[in-house]
Parts: sequence; structure tokens; C-alpha cells
Amino acid sequence: MRNLNNKIHAMFQSAQGEAIYKKALMTVKKHSMQNLIDGGVLVGFSGGADSVLLLSFLYEYKMRNNGKFTIACAHINHMIRGKEADRDAKFSYGFATALDISCNTFNINVPEIATSEGISTEEAGRNARYSAFDEILSSRNDVCSIAVAHNATDNVETVIFNMMRGAGLSGMCGIKPVRGNVVRPLIEIPKRDIISLLISHDIPYVQDSTNQSNEYTRNYIRNEILPSLERLNSDPEGSVTRMVDNLSSALAFIDEECEYELKSLDEKYIPVEKLRSMHPAVFSRVIYKLICDKCGTSPKEKHITRLSECITTDNFAISLPGKYDFVCQRGNCFFDDKTKKIDEKIIFQLKCGENIIHGTNLVVYVGEEDKISSNVYKISIQAKILSAIISEGLTLRLKADGDSYRYSGITHKLKKVFNDNNIPSTERNLIPVICDSEGIVFVPGLPVRDNAKGTQNDYVAITLCYKPEKEGTIELSDASRRKPKAISSKERL
Repeated sequence: MRNLNNKIHAMFQSAQGEAIYKKALMTVKKHSMQNLIDGGVLVGFSGGADSVLLLSFLYEYKMRNNGKFTIACAHINHMIRGKEADRDAKFSYGFATALDISCNTFNINVPEIATSEGISTEEAGRNARYSAFDEILSSRNDVCSIAVAHNATDNVETVIFNMMRGAGLSGMCGIKPVRGNVVRPLIEIPKRDIISLLISHDIPYVQDSTNQSNEYTRNYIRNEILPSLERLNSDPEGSVTRMVDNLSSALAFIDEECEYELKSLDEKYIPVEKLRSMHPAVFSRVIYKLICDKCGTSPKEKHITRLSECITTDNFAISLPGKYDFVCQRGNCFFDDKTKKIDEKIIFQLKCGENIIHGTNLVVYVGEEDKISSNVYKISIQAKILSAIISEGLTLRLKADGDSYRYSGITHKLKKVFNDNNIPSTERNLIPVICDSEGIVFVPGLPVRDNAKGTQNDYVAITLCYKPEKEGTIELSDASRRKPKAISSKERL
């Protein structure tokens, strides 16, 4: 690769090369990539035509601007194509070295990762690449950004792919020119222009034989769909780029509205009425961002659609990717940690005085009502139980399947009572139940068991107090907020 630097400079001095250079430079300026590039850039370098032009453009950009920033390369061998992949690694190292640019090569068994993690080879390869890029960035202080060689044709493929999946506005905006510290200077240049320029100036590059196989969805779009589109429009990339610009502008406006709404939301509880009042487009983005921030992963379209349907009600629960559910109880929405569950088999023996239910936000006082500090606890519910009918002491547990007990002359199944009073299923399993050896004595929000009511002289007072939730504790149901239809105010203690 003798005189490679001179050949690259000559290429960009030609009319075709200058036009492509200016187009890429316009993309850099339009999307404010300069600072990221000027801080030092790591190029994802496969040795293919796109990455060769990307590296050549950045090299020329540095020369024209007397740049002092670092350009480095990273080549990932996915260990899929055997000797062909080894050839690509050797070529990439040689090309970068000829320009006096360092090149790190990684051998990562992508098929093995895809199998072990149950994901596609494409996704495993993408994860492997960015993991390697991040590893390099974390070990150096002279590069701060990653440049990848996605072009306008790649963007058309992505838009078509997303369209066929029924994507929303964000998906139809295609590949972002800048995402975090990742920049894509070639995103508005068609693939055919890239190849034409390199061939006409004898700039070498390698070709991936798997690109001809339609086994991969993107290859099918590239090899079958795009040629058909060119019969309708000789420049489908230009049309899609203009569409993406328009859609991105609309999305930016919606995101501004979304940020305004997000700032007005409580960190923990969101009134469902607030969500209902939002324009559907803003609602979708608000929910999307809330889930991304909380779960650390993007929700699927089905999650957004399901939430859109459910906000017409005051009680629902939607399972999200990862460890959280999105729950609405009595008109307040919040994220519920699916992994943060108390052992349903645990039984707490209650003694006289203070009973701290470890791992929860609940404290139970047995007797001594005057010693309870309302400054420390929220005194939620209280019952008075006839001492004589308590068999072998009192215990506290969580509600269990099939629970029932007799009050007001009738045996009530708790499931039916909770159904009748619209108690969400996510809350039912966190309702404390007071028992003795004969069964349930008292459930917060419901009357005490028949024949358990005492007089001033022969009762035991049971008071449930809720303290502010602390990190790592289970927030048991605050039963005082419930108003069961089956109980009149006279029956409450």
C-alpha cells in the first residue's frame, strides 16, 4: 500500500471526491460532530468499502484542518468466515498502518455468543463490536468518540426494516447521525457513490462474501428490495434522507413537549389522569423515556400499545422488560420491582408492644396505643380484639390463596371482597393478615372476626403503622386508603 496517503489526497482533489468530501463535511457540521471528532476518534474499521472511505475522509479532514486529534482503528474478527475473515484483519491492519494509524484487532466468537445468549448473530456481532470499542475508549485518554461507517443506503434498509415491523416515529427516523459518542459522517452518502469513488482512484478494500446471501434480512432488502425501488426513483437514498430529516424535526418537537411533561411528573407516583391528558404522540414518548430510564432497556411497541389501552382504567399492571412492572393502583401509576418480593411463607410472631416487620415498611403495635408516635409513623388502621378469643397468640402473614373468615355474620372470601372493591392484584399479595391458631382474626380495612370485638376492659389493640419506604424494603399495602363497599363506617374500629 505504497503512497496510500497521497492516493487518498488525490482522490478527494478530484471533482467526484471533492463533492463527497463536502457532503460528508456538511453532515459533520449539520449534526455537530466536530467536537466529538476533534477530541480524538476511534474508527470501527472492517476493511470494507464504507469503512475505508470513512477512515480516508477522517484522514483528509485532519490534514485539511491541521488537526492534532488522534485517529485510531479497531477491527473485529467475528470468527464467522474463516480464512476470509483472517484476510480482512490482515488488510485492515496494513491499511491503517500505511497511514500511520494504530489498529487494534479483536477475535470474538460471535456465533458462540449468539447461541449462549439466545440472540441473533447480527445482534451478537453488534454487541461485540461496541463492547470492544468501549474497552479501547476506557483504556485511552486521546480518543473520546467512535466513528462508524453507516451510509445512506444502510439508512434506507433500516427504514424499510423498521417500517415492516410497524415502528413508530423514532423507528422511521432510521439510523441517528449521532448517538451519544458515536458519529456517522457518511450517513447521507449512498453506497454506490462510495464504491464508485474508491474504484476510480484505485483505493483498495475487501468484500464480505456473506453480503450476497439473502439469509439475513438486511441482505434481502439490499439485494432484492432496493433495486426495485430504483425503478421508481433513481435516488431512493436522497428521498429517504429528506423524509428522515422532516420526521426527525417533528420528533424533536415532540421530545421537547415530552421533556416538559417529564419535569412535571412526581418521581414515584404519576396520576393516571395526567397521562390521559397528554396528546397520544407525547404520551408514547413520555412512557418510552420513563421505561428506558427505569428499566435500562427500550420497551417494545406492544408495551406502549398495551399501556395506551390500559390508561382508561384506574387499576392495571403491565409486565415490562427486565425487573419492573408498570402498575396503576387507585389512579396512581408507578414502577413495581418484580424481584422485590417478601417470602409468602414467613410468619411473624407478634408480641406486646412494638413489632418491626423486618424487610418491610410496616410496624405493628400490640396494645399501648398512647406510645405510638404519629410524628414517626403513619397510623393507618386499628382494631380492638377480645383477649379471650385469641388462641395461642397473634401472628402476621401475607394474604394467601383461598383465605376467608367470618365477619358481620357471613363468611367472606378475601378474593371476592378484593374483586368487589377493585383492589389490584399487585397489592393483594402485599396485604398483611392478622391470625391466631384458629385462622384469620383481622384484615386491614375489614372488620375483626365475629365474636372478636371486645369492651374497654378486655381487648387487645392492634395498630398497623407505615413508615416511609427505605431502600431495600418491601412496601406493604397501606390498607387505610381502601374503602371496601362491604363495610359500613360503624363496623370500622
